Amino acid sequence: MMRFFCLFSSVLLIGCTDGPKDGRNSVTLKGQALGTTWMVKALSFKPVDEDKLRDKIAAKIEESERILSHWRPDSKLYQFNASLSTEPVSIPPLLHELLSHAKWTHEQTGGAFDPTIAPIVNLWGFGPVSDNRTGTPTVEEINNALRQVGMNQLEILTNDRVRKKIPSLQIDLSGSAKGEIIDQVCALLDRRGIGNYLVEIGGEIRTRGSGKDERGWRVGLEDGFRGSERFTLSLLDYSVATSGTYRQSKPNPDSAKPATHLIDPRTGRPVEHDLVAVNVLAPTARDADALATALMILGPDQGMALAEEMDLSARFCLEGANGTRMILSPTYQRLFAE
Repeated sequence: MMRFFCLFSSVLLIGCTDGPKDGRNSVTLKGQALGTTWMVKALSFKPVDEDKLRDKIAAKIEESERILSHWRPDSKLYQFNASLSTEPVSIPPLLHELLSHAKWTHEQTGGAFDPTIAPIVNLWGFGPVSDNRTGTPTVEEINNALRQVGMNQLEILTNDRVRKKIPSLQIDLSGSAKGEIIDQVCALLDRRGIGNYLVEIGGEIRTRGSGKDERGWRVGLEDGFRGSERFTLSLLDYSVATSGTYRQSKPNPDSAKPATHLIDPRTGRPVEHDLVAVNVLAPTARDADALATALMILGPDQGMALAEEMDLSARFCLEGANGTRMILSPTYQRLFAE
């Protein structure tokens, strides 16, 4: 089973619970994949064969998972990780494209987003190859694992080829693969002529069209605050992803804060700032997914600086000694604050 730890922060769908009154067909399809659930809501004036469409969506998700999962032994990425070869190898175009996107995100975020972090994630007990799920690694173990991390150790070549520069290099695409798969499902719906839909996997969402009320698809954002009311907004041809620390953690005797699955690839240690969650809105789910992860790693100050530099729509949710608070990027305030 594929697992994406970023799914432990989620976006709650609340819109489109009743069918439209203008003769459009309202379709809701659901399934399980990626260690979580998926859902597609669509509106169409044309009849929709729901069983056929559900099978097509499930097949597309399965096809993508068998390429991008670092958990499944039958996946192309898992097999690439298992290889010790430093010769150029051919990989599926989808994997090559996502690695190229990961390299771009790595560069844009100053290394906060780094898919070569797999050895560190495994060391802390949050990955598929972990000897100790509950323990805490030593400084020496962290430093040794960091020697295996770095995008400079992966050469992305032309013609869908890549090359490891060190045999032990391992790739973990959990920071963007779920978003990529959402985008793949959206492309499938576009090809089938369905232009008004919402696709959700594990809490991350991408929409197209104006929803049932012509104002967009209504969604609620989760912020990680216990007992808080969810903030809602309308998405019109847009995506939203959330990254957070509040669902997956374990005690860390070396810190006042618990060790979470969000590990800074620059230090090899879990983040320890007061940021509980980050919501990022972007045109594609892949971008929203990757950038939410990066901003969460960077923390509120560096994250806000990057959001301003990249003109990102981001909502930072903090919880500290003085209570909870929200910080909104200027672009978020301009586009979504109302």
